[in-house]
Amino acid sequence: MKSTTDRATALRLLQVEHDAVYELIEELADEEMTRPNTIRYGLYSDQRLSFKDLLAHLTTYEAYTVESIEEWLKGRKNPIIDTLASDEGSVQIHYGGIESRRELSLAEMLREWDSNQSKLMQVINDLSDEAWSSPAPYQTDEPTDLGGMVEEILVQPPRPLYRHLPVHIPDAAAYIRSLR
Repeated sequence: MKSTTDRATALRLLQVEHDAVYELIEELADEEMTRPNTIRYGLYSDQRLSFKDLLAHLTTYEAYTVESIEEWLKGRKNPIIDTLASDEGSVQIHYGGIESRRELSLAEMLREWDSNQSKLMQVINDLSDEAWSSPAPYQTDEPTDLGGMVEEILVQPPRPLYRHLPVHIPDAAAYIRSLR
C-alpha cells in the first residue's frame, strides 16, 4: 500500500498518540495500571486487559514497526508483514505481544514502552522524505512504499491514522473515572 500521509504528519500524529499515553501514565497509580479487566475496547471481544497489558500491546506494534523499517532499509522484508496480512497471524501478534510481556514488572513494561516509542520516533525522524516514499525493495502484490508499510503495521483499521490508544480507551477521562 502507498502511504496516506507524509512523514511529518505521521510524526506529528504519533507524538499526539504518545503524549496521550504519557498523560495516562502520569495520572494512573501503579495499582490502577496493573488492575486486570479494565480495558474492554478493541478488536477482540474476549480481551480484558489491564493498562499494563495495553502498553504491551501498543509496544508490540511499535517494536515491529522499528524492526520492519530497519529491514526495509537493508533491502529486506520483515516476516511480520506477511504474518499481519492474515487474520490468524494478526490474532497471534495481538495476543502474543501481550503474553510475551506478561511477566514484566510494571516498571519494566513502562521502560520498554518508553524505549520503543522513542526508537520509533527517532527512526522515522531520521528518514528522508524520499526514503518515506521509496518503493518496496521486495516483490509486492500492490504498489507499496515505506510509509505505506509503516501504516500496514501501525494503522490497521479501525485505528485512526497513527492513533492506536483511542481504539482501546476512547475516552481517557471516562476510563480514569471507571478506575476510581
